[in-house]
Amino acid sequence: MKFRLSVNISTNFRRLFWLFLLGLVLNLAVPLPASSLTEAERAYQQAEKELQRFAASRQKLRYRRHWLKVIARFKNIYRRYPESRVAPRALYRVGRLYEELYGYSGRKADLYAALKYYELLWEKYPKSSHARLALKRAIVIYERKLRSPVKALALKKKLKRLAGMRERSPTVARQAKKNPPPKRSTQAVSVAEKKTSSGEKKSASKLLAVKIGGTIKQIRYWSSKDYSRVVLDLSRKVSYSPHVLKASKEKPPRLYVDIKPARISPYLKPVIPIKDGLLKQIRFGQYRKDTVRVVLDLASLTDYRVFFLDEPARLVIDLIGKGFSEKPACPAPPKIINGEISLAQQLGLCIRRVVIDPGHGGRDPGCRNRRLKEKHIVLRVSKLLAQKLRAKLGCEVVLTRTKDVFIPLEQRTAIANMKRADLFVSIHVNSSPRRRAYGIETYYLNFASDEEAMRVAALENAASTHSLSELQDLLKGILLNTKLEESHRLAEAVQRNLVKTLRRRYRPVKDRGVRTAPFVVLIGTRMPAVLVEIGFLSNPMEEKRLRDPKYLDLVAEGIARGITAYVKKMKLSAR
Repeated sequence: MKFRLSVNISTNFRRLFWLFLLGLVLNLAVPLPASSLTEAERAYQQAEKELQRFAASRQKLRYRRHWLKVIARFKNIYRRYPESRVAPRALYRVGRLYEELYGYSGRKADLYAALKYYELLWEKYPKSSHARLALKRAIVIYERKLRSPVKALALKKKLKRLAGMRERSPTVARQAKKNPPPKRSTQAVSVAEKKTSSGEKKSASKLLAVKIGGTIKQIRYWSSKDYSRVVLDLSRKVSYSPHVLKASKEKPPRLYVDIKPARISPYLKPVIPIKDGLLKQIRFGQYRKDTVRVVLDLASLTDYRVFFLDEPARLVIDLIGKGFSEKPACPAPPKIINGEISLAQQLGLCIRRVVIDPGHGGRDPGCRNRRLKEKHIVLRVSKLLAQKLRAKLGCEVVLTRTKDVFIPLEQRTAIANMKRADLFVSIHVNSSPRRRAYGIETYYLNFASDEEAMRVAALENAASTHSLSELQDLLKGILLNTKLEESHRLAEAVQRNLVKTLRRRYRPVKDRGVRTAPFVVLIGTRMPAVLVEIGFLSNPMEEKRLRDPKYLDLVAEGIARGITAYVKKMKLSAR
């Protein structure tokens, strides 16, 4: 819907121009060297360029939607990079743009939106120079536009306190420069260290632990009625110890995890309400100087699992509620159409849901060359596979992604668990430094079977060999509750039928067999799960095949036949 802003354009254009010049001055105050730009800083520069183009277009200034589009760019910078040095500047930009938009629209809602982001700026970044600027702008709004002198006076007092905080630290710094501490010889230092008491040493080590420990940067979660996954994004590796508090008459069950050495980012809220049935809320605090305690308030708890993943560092917490192990009743069989009975009806099976995971996506292209990217190939195969499974088994099929978007590995597993899938199949394309390497292989979760399996896992996990060796140790505590035998059988059925189907039309097709490796995307799945490598993009012959739609359709057909064969065999063995 177009909303035209009917105000004196020339006057407001000049105001926006001066706003843009002010932004340039603020940006020059903290220069961003091109050689060391971070992702956040690059995003901020792009947003500034878009603002520049917007300010130069009088036509766009007339329509609200263009204002909101530019504002959204700066909002996203704060949301995605809350700990970056450009986050306060982005928030200030949002406030000023809302304030200027009010000059065009005359809506008081725009003024209140500006105040909201100004307040967010001085609350989250009180030491930033933009915090004082935001307070000054808020005072102007309350005094001149909202006619609220009481609130303006309260903000003036806050501004004085904030200015006092900032003035003290530079003074101390200047005095330190004028009067530097006297230099001590190495001999004097060693003598002083020997005199240090054991208590002082312990205190120093604690402070050092806090200084070099991990920071909890962000908390992400995916939650359903009886399953939840919580991920703590960290700055580095930490140690952790989980504990369960059983339910009592007054309190529900709780799981708390002590993380050490660690501290909390100042930009995180101490309580995250969820209220989805299983996970009620997440609470956390600085339990000790070097310890963060994360508390998960639950409605019920039958099982849990906590494990650490590196590169990037993150702590994963899986929670299982009461109803998770109780499978819902099988749906009524599909109606018979034209006298035909589906395989699911013939076998009396109860495969309700299959989750297909197209690997990579978005900013993670997977393996690639000048013509092809893995993320596009596997998405096409996954969509074809979904169609074939619906036709062959009559079951529900869910894709972890249906377009070119990035989804973290731990979220893909969470999707399968929350959907209570019966099977999980992840589709990938292989690559090797040896151009002659080619063929099809299928993996399931376990310790790496050989160095080649480790290389493939490193490729798909986007982690180093060192991280994979840590995953090997991690698996020792996870595999006890994983459906290994079923995953092995599913992998064999998929591998056998995929190779057989491809060999009917293509020569040669190399059967590289069923292998095991510690794939992150398979860790924590509560159902039989496999990862299929459908060919080598690094091999000229298979690269040509992967460009052929007929080959991709045949790949999907082979995987579908493998899943169908597994389902049929499991039914016969259960009799």
